[in-house]
Amino acid sequence: MGDWFLSSDGRTVYFTSTDNEGQGLFSVGVDGRDRRRVAAGAFPGLTPSEDRRTVFYTQNPQAGASEIWRMPIANQRKERVVFSFSVQVDRRAEWAQIFDESWRVMKYRFYDEKMHGKDWNAIRAQYQPMLADVGTYEDAYDLANSMIGELNASHVGVSGPPSQDMANEYRARYLGFEMEPADGRYRITHIYRDGPADKQWLGLAVGDYVLAIDGTELKAGDNYWKVLNHAINEFVPVRVARSAAGAGARDVRIRSIASMTDLRYEDWVARNRDYVEKESNGQIAYVHIRAMNHPTLEQFRIEIDRYWNAKGIVVDIRFNGGGNIDQELLDILERRPYQFWNSRWGARTWGRRPRQAIAGPKVLLINARSGSDSEVTPMGFRQLGIGRIVGNPTAAAVIATGSYRLINGGSIRTPGSLVVSWDPEKPNNYGINLENYGVAPDVFVENTPEDELRGFDRELKAAVDEALRMLREGKWQYTADGRG
Repeated sequence: MGDWFLSSDGRTVYFTSTDNEGQGLFSVGVDGRDRRRVAAGAFPGLTPSEDRRTVFYTQNPQAGASEIWRMPIANQRKERVVFSFSVQVDRRAEWAQIFDESWRVMKYRFYDEKMHGKDWNAIRAQYQPMLADVGTYEDAYDLANSMIGELNASHVGVSGPPSQDMANEYRARYLGFEMEPADGRYRITHIYRDGPADKQWLGLAVGDYVLAIDGTELKAGDNYWKVLNHAINEFVPVRVARSAAGAGARDVRIRSIASMTDLRYEDWVARNRDYVEKESNGQIAYVHIRAMNHPTLEQFRIEIDRYWNAKGIVVDIRFNGGGNIDQELLDILERRPYQFWNSRWGARTWGRRPRQAIAGPKVLLINARSGSDSEVTPMGFRQLGIGRIVGNPTAAAVIATGSYRLINGGSIRTPGSLVVSWDPEKPNNYGINLENYGVAPDVFVENTPEDELRGFDRELKAAVDEALRMLREGKWQYTADGRG
């Protein structure tokens, strides 16, 4: 049951629900008898009139607003409520409200009542006079953020709707490969695996020359984005040849995509996995934790099931902005085999319990762009003695945060919960405050700009080397004599 209300005589309950025919408005006596369908459809925001004979509800939400509709219960004739009214907004008063509200929310919801040792009242007095120079919403947000910045805290910030909406002029299309100028033309240098250009029937290969896109001839230096930004059809014709001269040129139609984010990410992970496979001769598995959310957690579980029989694993948590799945990740990584359940015909390894575990050395790979919950995880990884940490110190940005609405539809992020390590020797078992701390690795390594230019991941190599060293050491396999 969804929204509901009583009839004026108190004898009938009207409510939204679903039956075999779909969504609708229903009625039933207060004694539970005589249930019936009043009208079909959804009735979001259901509100009865004062006499309970008509219902109002919203419909067709667009751009943050919805139409208001009404329906008399007696005849179920739906009609839109047409109305208009004017609103006058005192912008200066609204900007002052945004500033004051931001200050007040931080004062009463910030995790540290001592405000990181700052005089919060004095800071307000310092910034408030600058309201006289505010001329847009963006100015108001910047002023509030400058004030909040005095706290030197992460997971904070004021944002909201702009003073003037800017319409999108165009949206680029992507073909799924990279190009560089060569021999007066453009030459394909990389094709993203499983992308729009990586189709057997297209027959594209690294080294092919792109002579034209969508009927526009290309020379080295031409801005091909002008073509891709205005492609009419998602299927983009591309003329390619094996040579810059164009001998044997042919046209292919590529089903372009609107974003390369996921494709580039999956390609990067696949290349990392291939590298670890080769470097370790198939002994060490590799997984990357993209974000600290439940879709990523489900993917991690699938990959642990896939690599359960690996001799070790590198868990890459670099470039991860955080979330809240540290407990679940560490629970899986901490597991150790304890039994086998085997039939007389099955392979011995089939019956290992738990199966969703890695019975070998574990390396966690971090960097300065591991933030928030992807810092909580390596700290717990170390405290629990699960394995070794490789990379460079994390972002030092760890507070549990929430968001609160502002008067103009904007919001303010306010960290309301302290995150500290467990230490039974300290009061309240509170150890290290992870905010402004930064989890350090056991093995320090950092990719250089030269590494990035030549496509060499020094950090990943160090992680594989450490996993192999731990494997040779022999104390991370949880053997029966108690080692590891």
